[in-house]
Amino acid sequence: MITTSSISPLWDALYTHLQATLHLIQVFLTLEWTVFSRLTFGVLALAFVYLLVTIFSLRNVRQPLTAWEKLGKPIIKPLRPRVFAFLLGHSDPYAKSIDMRVSTLSRGFCTAIMRDHHKNRNPFKSIHATALATFAETVGGLTLMTNLKSKDRAILGSINVKYVKKARGLLTASSDYTLPKDLTGKNEVQTEVVIKDRTLDTVALASLVWVVDSKDE
Repeated sequence: MITTSSISPLWDALYTHLQATLHLIQVFLTLEWTVFSRLTFGVLALAFVYLLVTIFSLRNVRQPLTAWEKLGKPIIKPLRPRVFAFLLGHSDPYAKSIDMRVSTLSRGFCTAIMRDHHKNRNPFKSIHATALATFAETVGGLTLMTNLKSKDRAILGSINVKYVKKARGLLTASSDYTLPKDLTGKNEVQTEVVIKDRTLDTVALASLVWVVDSKDE
C-alpha cells in the first residue's frame, strides 16, 4: 500500500531532477547564445574590415565596371549600390547632388534609380531639369566607360535632353551602347539615355555626344 509518506520523497526527487534538467538546458542555451553572438560579431567585424579594405583599394579605380564587379562578392553584395554610389561620388562629386543608385552595370549597359527628393525639385513640384540632365549624363557616361580600355579617355561634347513629361517619384534611367572595336584616335560617339517614372512612362530622352580618345594598350 502506497502512503503519503512514501509518495512525498518521490515527488521531491522528481522535482529535484526537473530543476536540474531545466538548469542544464539554461546553461546549454546560454553557452550556445554566447558562441552564436561571438561568431556573429566575428563575421560582422570581418565583413566590415573587408568592406573598408575594398573601398580603400577601389577609391582611385578609373574603370567603373571593375569596381562594380569587385563589389559583387557575397559578403558585401547587398551593400553594392550604396558603396558604388560612395565611390562614384568620390570620383564625380557633382553626381552626389542627385542621390542616384546604380542597379545594373555590365559592359555596354547601365540602369540606375533616382529618388524624388525636395532638394531636386523645381518650383512646380516636379524634379528639376538639371537633376534629370545630370542623371542622364551620369548613366550615359557609365555606359560608355564600360566600353573603354584603361588608357582610353572620353569627355562630354554636348547633351540634348527632351523633357516629355513632368518627373515625379522614383525614376529609372537606362542606357545601352557598344563602342565600335575599330576606333582609333579621337572620335565622336553618341549614347542615348531613357528616363522613366514608376508607371513606366517616359519623362525624358537624352542624347549625349562624347569625344573619345582611343589609345593602344
